[in-house]
Amino acid sequence: MPVKLDVALEEKKLLLKGLYEVFEEEAGKFSFVCEPGCADCCTVNVLATGIEALNLLDSLSSEEKKRWQDRLKPYQGKERLRPKVTPNEMAALYMAGKEPPLDEGFCFEPCPFLDTKGLCQIYEMRPLSCRTFFSLKRCRKEGEAVVPPEFFSLTMVFMQLLEEIDLAGLYGNYIDLLLFFFEKEGKNPEELVIPPELLANREAPDFAIPPQHEDYLRPILGRLYRHPVKDKTFKDLLDEVKEKIKPKEALSFLGEAFS
Repeated sequence: MPVKLDVALEEKKLLLKGLYEVFEEEAGKFSFVCEPGCADCCTVNVLATGIEALNLLDSLSSEEKKRWQDRLKPYQGKERLRPKVTPNEMAALYMAGKEPPLDEGFCFEPCPFLDTKGLCQIYEMRPLSCRTFFSLKRCRKEGEAVVPPEFFSLTMVFMQLLEEIDLAGLYGNYIDLLLFFFEKEGKNPEELVIPPELLANREAPDFAIPPQHEDYLRPILGRLYRHPVKDKTFKDLLDEVKEKIKPKEALSFLGEAFS
């Protein structure tokens, strides 16, 4: 599917807000121990969609934007996690009995948006990936996050929905997306080249829900689809966005992937 960076941006931001609201409502039902300043999971490896990067940039003043652009410039070309496939491509591969390629570049460098106290400076605008980082026990004590399996499945499904919200947009490392959109502001569209580390978002083939989590996840999806977004439901607005983009073959990439 061709990338269309400037289509239905305001509608996508409304859908993004609704997705965050329902996810955080559900996350609040678990006894997670995370608190301000607990930032072991806050690294340069955050993955996001283009609409999430624009959501942040559009909230900044010109001065703030320039400050963050200067702050992120040294990260250009540095090693960090860069995905080989999007969440929906991964789901399609699993459903076809294929193993997705392994991501590379994971490193434990702290996120550039942390301040000296380990607090996030863009907390209200942080992407969904950051909102999914939770643990039932202290990560530093356990050596890793302890996550309920059904919450992990919830995270995967919402990442698929996030990609579908930004259909025909981009997916990749959050820092790479921000650097790309900083560059985009100073160029004519015909001069813009999308770097290979940023992938095109796809429509969900289906949700990758383990059978044992069906009863838990289906009601949450129903609640999300009925969630009010301005004067519509989430589902109605999502359908309008998809119709506006008019993907002719949403899963055309599968033929090559499965050959």
